[in-house]
Formats: sequence, structure tokens, C-alpha cells
Amino acid sequence: MQRWIILTALTTALSSLAVPAGADPGPDQPTTSVSIDGARIDQKIPGKVRVDVTYACGVAAEARSLTVTVEQQDPEDAATKAFGSTRTAETDIQCDGTEQHRQLIVPSKTSNWIPDVDAVLTATVSNLGSAPPASADARRIRLVTAAATD
Repeated sequence: MQRWIILTALTTALSSLAVPAGADPGPDQPTTSVSIDGARIDQKIPGKVRVDVTYACGVAAEARSLTVTVEQQDPEDAATKAFGSTRTAETDIQCDGTEQHRQLIVPSKTSNWIPDVDAVLTATVSNLGSAPPASADARRIRLVTAAATD
């Protein structure tokens, strides 16, 4: 429950940073955006999920980050939740106004991920020198085990 409250507070805080609807970030400032493209459990290590993310952010001298969290409840035991998050180093985020594709590995801090069960994923990219300075995407995705070629 506490994690859900934290995620809700994060989403609310990020939406307050967004540029108002209809506002133009300007021709020289690309918008900050992020999208979760998919997720799958690592075949060899079931405690890790591979999350595909697409993001874009403008050039900035200020702080930037990409964070992904995954939360999954065990359908047979309501008290058991797998939860994990990862944050990339600022130097690993390429902010040049072009669309970037990344695969992030999210380890569970509590238990292994369960195949064929829904999980809630949240991705956040922040680029404090851009407009809007942050963007988030949240999705419910059924986790499947990755193929041997992934």
C-alpha cells in the first residue's frame, strides 16, 4: 500500500510539472516524453524484468534521469508482491531532442517475477532544462518469459 501511495504522489508531482495544454515549448526546445514499449521476464534469471522504453528530451546542462519501476502482486497470495526499480546514471541518458530506445533491467527486491501475471510499470524521464521538465508513462502489462534469443 505504501508503494502505491508513493507512485501516486510521484505521478501527481510530475503532472504538476507539465506544460499546460496548448502551450508551445518553443521551436528550439523539444518536448520531454517517455513511453513503455514492453516488458518480459529474463529467461535465465526470473528475478529480473527487461523493460523496453522509448524517450526523448532536449539538450540541457541540468539534471536528467530515467527511472523504471515494476510492481506485481501474486494472484495466489495477496500479501506477496514483487517490486523493483532501476534508475540510469545521468551520463547514460542521451538528451539531444531525438527519440531514444533503451532496454532497462529491473531486478525484484522482494521475490521472483511470475510469468503470465499482470504487473504495473511506471517509467519517468526528467530533463530539468527542457519543457516540460518531466514526463511519465504507466501501464499494466502481462509479464511473459523472454525467448532464448532476447
